[in-house]
Amino acid sequence: MRCPEGMIMNRRHALKLILLGTFTPIWSQFVEASSLKSNCSRKLSFYNTHTNESLTVDYLDQNGFFDQTALNRLNCFFRCHYNEQVHRIDPQLFVLLDVLRSYLGANERTYELVSGYRSPEYNELLRSKSQKVAKRSYHMKGMAADVRLDGVDLSAVQKAGKCLKVGGVGKYSQFIHLDVGPVRSW
Repeated sequence: MRCPEGMIMNRRHALKLILLGTFTPIWSQFVEASSLKSNCSRKLSFYNTHTNESLTVDYLDQNGFFDQTALNRLNCFFRCHYNEQVHRIDPQLFVLLDVLRSYLGANERTYELVSGYRSPEYNELLRSKSQKVAKRSYHMKGMAADVRLDGVDLSAVQKAGKCLKVGGVGKYSQFIHLDVGPVRSW
């Protein structure tokens, strides 16, 4: 997949507007409506591979505001399956997942969530079993998700994530890691 220049700039511009919202309190719960209409569906569907739960939620309203009730449901859904700890998930992660899905033309597809929030205890357990787990994982900050997108090849998801140039993108054998930290890939 080649990264279309026009789409990158539009997506990048939209995500920069969204990410800037985290630095100004007035904007922290607002996403520019015009960017959303062209880049996001405002709705996400998930299946949790560890808990067998499903969730479809409208996380943004028509005006581009985050729906707090929906975010609370997503926080619970993304909880650490190891010990059931719930943590606030950065709402920008949901926007990234939505934009990525739109970018791929897979608007109605369900994300399979392999890992959302990880408690420090669970992250340490995973680190003891694999050198691929970061000590200061963005999962522990509520800023990362390991996902698959129903019916979409992992390589396509990885390439699209790289094209968007927002956060980290890592390809593993069974999932793609996406986060809203610094731009990087592996």
